[in-house]
Amino acid sequence: MEPSIRSFIAIDLSDAARRQIEELTQALRKSDAQVGWVRIDGIHLTLKFLGNVVPELIEEIKPVLARLASQTGPIHIEPAGCGAFPTIKAPRVIWVGLRGQIRPLAELAQRVEAEMAPLGFKPEDRPFKPHLTLGRVRGRARLQPLQQILLAHQDFTAQPFDAVEVVLYKSELRPDGARYTSLFKAPLSAPPAPAEE
Repeated sequence: MEPSIRSFIAIDLSDAARRQIEELTQALRKSDAQVGWVRIDGIHLTLKFLGNVVPELIEEIKPVLARLASQTGPIHIEPAGCGAFPTIKAPRVIWVGLRGQIRPLAELAQRVEAEMAPLGFKPEDRPFKPHLTLGRVRGRARLQPLQQILLAHQDFTAQPFDAVEVVLYKSELRPDGARYTSLFKAPLSAPPAPAEE
């Protein structure tokens, strides 16, 4: 029996947005806080974490994703703001927020959830909060400098971009951080969603 594959479904960033987020991450790293930073090439917008999946099921997921993507058009996304979950005063996850066409993005995430349930994936019980995870706090040391840098960058923005595909990723946990490999890409090929007011 082949080993299971740790996997998730996500949307990638544009290269320009990724570069600007990398500059923000470099500023945050100067705090020397105990944070496990996400590799810059690994920052993405997660739609659904699948966990460990057997290879046969991966093959069943691909046509479902292709069908979902064909019913969704490109989605305009603007990385904007940065902060921490649950709060900047008690940070556990460092994030960049998103604005733009959030309704079509949330609808896509809901449809992914609904389509994955019959394949045996437990629906997420938390509401979808679109964000990009930059790092996870691992200790309490040097939090004040980190909080100050976060507060100074709350108005952060990166270049807007259009999400044009959903990606099924394989995740490999390594000592130097998780590595992600694309297993399948499905273009968002329906007519674009109307602009939000």
